[in-house]
Amino acid sequence: MKKVMNLKNLLFCALFALTMSLNAVNVQAETLDYLGQTIDGSILTDKLESSGEYLSVARSTYLHQGTVRITNNGGGYVGIFGGTECNVSCNTVKLNVYLERSNGNGNFYSYQKWENVEYNTNSVYMSKQVKVEKGYYYRLRGYHSCTKNGVIENGGSVTDGIYIG
Repeated sequence: MKKVMNLKNLLFCALFALTMSLNAVNVQAETLDYLGQTIDGSILTDKLESSGEYLSVARSTYLHQGTVRITNNGGGYVGIFGGTECNVSCNTVKLNVYLERSNGNGNFYSYQKWENVEYNTNSVYMSKQVKVEKGYYYRLRGYHSCTKNGVIENGGSVTDGIYIG
């Protein structure tokens, strides 16, 4: 009788483990079901990297361009790069980078942010690697600006969302 109870307990545990593992796979599949959809202007992708760029309009005197790029570096790490470039040396050059995330069925929300300011130069850049939570789509938004003799020029850039699983 005791062997029958142990066998039943063992069978129950095996079925429970199998059920839990199948549920874990379904959660990821549901997240990946959002591939190709557009949220807040960003396409949800499973690509390893995405870039966004701001190019100044023809009338822009000082601000030339701004760039942000996000990469899936594996193991739950994302690479972050951003830059602001001006046509001439400016009093102030700024780069704000916003890392945002979405679960796929809603908007992107702020996750982390960085601000870089340089003075009396024509560019500012940043690059870093950040550990993030797996199971989400991540994107970057960049704010690029420069000031010269009291004149401010600015623009924004945004990447598509890349899945970090």
